[in-house]
Amino acid sequence: MNRRPRTPGVRVALLGGASFRRPALVVLVGLVGSTPVVGQEVGVGYGVTDRYERRAGVDVLHYEIGIELPAEGRMVRGRTGILYEATSEEGISDLALDFGPMTVDSVRVDGVPIPFAHDADGRLRLKTPGTEPGARSEAVVWYHGEPVDGLIFGETAAGARTVFADNWADRAHLWFPSIDHPSDKATVEFDVVVPASWRVVANGVLLERTDLDGGRARSRWAESAEIPTYSMVIGATEFTVTPLGEAGGVDLAAWSYPADSAAAAAMFSRTAEIVAFYDSLFGPFPYDKLAQIQSATKFGGMENASAIFYSAGSVATALDDPERRTGNASVVPHEIVHQWFGDAVTEADWNHLWLSEGFATYFAAVFFEFHGGPEGRGAEELARRMRAMRTAVLDFQRTAPEAAIHDPGLGPGEYEALLTDLNYEKGAWVLHMLRDLVGDPAFFETIRDYYATFRDGVAWTADFERVVEEASGEDLGWFFEQWIGRAGHPRIEIDVVPAGEDGRRWRVGLRQVQSGEPFRFPVDLRLEWDGGSRMERIWLEERGASWTFETPAPVVDVAIDPHARLLWEPADDGPP
Repeated sequence: MNRRPRTPGVRVALLGGASFRRPALVVLVGLVGSTPVVGQEVGVGYGVTDRYERRAGVDVLHYEIGIELPAEGRMVRGRTGILYEATSEEGISDLALDFGPMTVDSVRVDGVPIPFAHDADGRLRLKTPGTEPGARSEAVVWYHGEPVDGLIFGETAAGARTVFADNWADRAHLWFPSIDHPSDKATVEFDVVVPASWRVVANGVLLERTDLDGGRARSRWAESAEIPTYSMVIGATEFTVTPLGEAGGVDLAAWSYPADSAAAAAMFSRTAEIVAFYDSLFGPFPYDKLAQIQSATKFGGMENASAIFYSAGSVATALDDPERRTGNASVVPHEIVHQWFGDAVTEADWNHLWLSEGFATYFAAVFFEFHGGPEGRGAEELARRMRAMRTAVLDFQRTAPEAAIHDPGLGPGEYEALLTDLNYEKGAWVLHMLRDLVGDPAFFETIRDYYATFRDGVAWTADFERVVEEASGEDLGWFFEQWIGRAGHPRIEIDVVPAGEDGRRWRVGLRQVQSGEPFRFPVDLRLEWDGGSRMERIWLEERGASWTFETPAPVVDVAIDPHARLLWEPADDGPP
């Protein structure tokens, strides 16, 4: 998701240098949702979890959400079927669902009415008949009421009524009962009844649209891949649908308000090019269609699986903005990346959000590196975008010196506090430095393997670390502990002095002056003299070190990291 409109923006070298060994770790193996937890490691700074109360012994497999949307007012009637499986050896005899302050009319499990309690803390507790280990049951909840959030009623500038789901991070349960946490993904089907003049869009593919009596119509959509609840959405209004072509056999279209169809076609004009690029980079697009949708969302963009929502205003004004009217708004590739990383491969815990937002931020920049944008393409375009992201990270860390993964003590209803530069721009910088460290072949092999391994499931940061270690053949525990598990970054001072009397030997000293332990990193130095320059790559593994270089003429300048491959800042607080 985009927090607000942004302009983020590879180039790498295969590195030599020392290999650093990590300490022995204890691995916690268990189950979260439908995916084995093979990656959370105890004793590592990036193994922290959020405060959501996991449901032990149960895995939701499928939601069937029926809802009737009114032509006036906000009162809805709903029915949600929840297919679940008992995953513990003891089976389960009760089921606790997240559900907001709506009125529950009745509940059945496997067709039998059961008692329930709807707590003030947002838990719907069902006393089930009992499910044996490995067995499946279906709970069906009938309810009505006015959603306090999650399902947004509004209207277009022309006065047409709109209804959109806006679930991130944990607002899905405010309009349908669920286990509202990314650790438990499921397939979903929607049965939506609306005024006949409206069109409905949702995740997956349209199964049917049927006209009903009384000027109403029913639309049924189904998504066959497991997705997180925050991504399960519907949108309903008087849409215009504009085809955007196809990529890899996937149909692409823009859904917009009728008055804004030309603006939507312009803003999303590069959709096929973007999808095709990521399809070749990551692996096959994970869904059967992609709809780019003008909507009501409080975010600049929201990555709902196969049905991306963009704020209505950003689409309506696209023709007034040079980047949006040419299809170069970074929000578009950012949200499309999320189809792979966020929706198909989902972070197992909110404190590991960088696995979603860092990936989307970085690979949006990579698209413009290879395919170009308003200011160019190639290594310089990527460096320009990374410098802008570095400035954002440095500014943020001056006021909040925290690790990319830390324990902020957040629980349900509080996860929007994670939408910071640590998960977006610093997450992007972690990937950028990793790419520089292991080289393009191992880096992109990592990304493809990570997607193939965890597609339709969930992953922890340690899972990603394992995949990159396998692809690169390197032990990279030190890298992740340093850049993910620690706060801060290097602050570097430089000293350049003659190492001889002929002006052709120079000693370059670097020293880290930030507090805490020194960082370990490779960095490029550009030695400059009248009429020429040369690049040197060095490793700084201690607080400080020096190197002696021979040059054909006296050195007039030494530039640190000229191609923007390291997250650092000068000791004198000048721009890196």
